[in-house]
Amino acid sequence: MSYQPRYHIVLHQPEIPQNTGNIGRTCVALQAKLWLVRPLGFRVDEHHLRRAGLDYWQHLIWESVDHWEALLERLPTNRMWLFSKHAKHTYTKVEYALNDAFVFGSETSGLPDSIRESYPDQLLRIPMHDPVRSLNLSNAVAIAAYEADRQLTMTP
Repeated sequence: MSYQPRYHIVLHQPEIPQNTGNIGRTCVALQAKLWLVRPLGFRVDEHHLRRAGLDYWQHLIWESVDHWEALLERLPTNRMWLFSKHAKHTYTKVEYALNDAFVFGSETSGLPDSIRESYPDQLLRIPMHDPVRSLNLSNAVAIAAYEADRQLTMTP
């Protein structure tokens, strides 16, 4: 099964294979392409990654790149939304479009300052109450991507 990606999910230096596997499953469900920016905290053929994606991994359209600049050269869109707890705007205040890219940082450190500072108007956050500092990466991806899909597939 192959599809033309509706969205692009970018994981910048992900560390936990189970999260990436779960995100891969979400990508298949939403017909999104998964982008992995190295270095990764696991091997792409790792047992835990494929197990988390179960039998969906063979349906996933994905690509890995060596660094952020390589992603920018290959990504077929310039509409990127970067997710960070440091953002001022919430993810529900954006009008999403097909082919948008959703960019997430690593589980332990998020997106690097240099990337966040380069895209201040495209930074979004998912609100949460104290004492929670952050959401699980696969949950955050699902929240953001499904909001975009809700906006684009809702009937008036």
